[in-house]
Amino acid sequence: MRATIIGLSILTLAACQGGEAAPAKAAGPCANVKPILDARGEAEPFLSLRGENRMMGEMPLPDSYLGQHDAFGKTCNTSVMRGFGSGAIYTYSCTLFEGKSMNRDGDQAEAEAAFTKAAEEMKACVGEGWEIAEDTEDMDFEIYRKFTYAPAEMPSSSSGITVDPAFLEMSYTPFMRGRGGPSGWLVVLQVQGQVDKPAGE
Repeated sequence: MRATIIGLSILTLAACQGGEAAPAKAAGPCANVKPILDARGEAEPFLSLRGENRMMGEMPLPDSYLGQHDAFGKTCNTSVMRGFGSGAIYTYSCTLFEGKSMNRDGDQAEAEAAFTKAAEEMKACVGEGWEIAEDTEDMDFEIYRKFTYAPAEMPSSSSGITVDPAFLEMSYTPFMRGRGGPSGWLVVLQVQGQVDKPAGE
């Protein structure tokens, strides 16, 4: 059974010990997404892009880190969720647009521009053998659009939950999202890696 884990970096806190130095930024038409997609394939996904712990005041957040590759000029975060059988789910998440108000019409063009730019690069750069699925409805949002990216042949996880390798999501709601998430427009690109047994265990 496949299940998509949506917005893990927003709804949860996660990740591991200090990472390696960040690789050189990729150049060319795939410069925003290729380093993230490549790091997804590491033995411990996104370890090479892992920076310092995110902070809550003076307290480091466990398993939650700053990303060392900023996609589309936006700051990204990386995290780990453990407890999926014997495994873990790793995320690299970039908020590409966040409306500063509930102004649906005023912010729509900027949100759609951020979504379209990322969608075009993802379509060009995910590689052969990947499939793209589109969804335009979600009961929680007035406006919703999502692209999900996954290899045509992808093995299931032994944990019983298999996450989609990547998604790009645009939504609008006048209400708060989930556990204190923002209202208004939100565009998020998230790449996800999954291992049945975390590295080092």
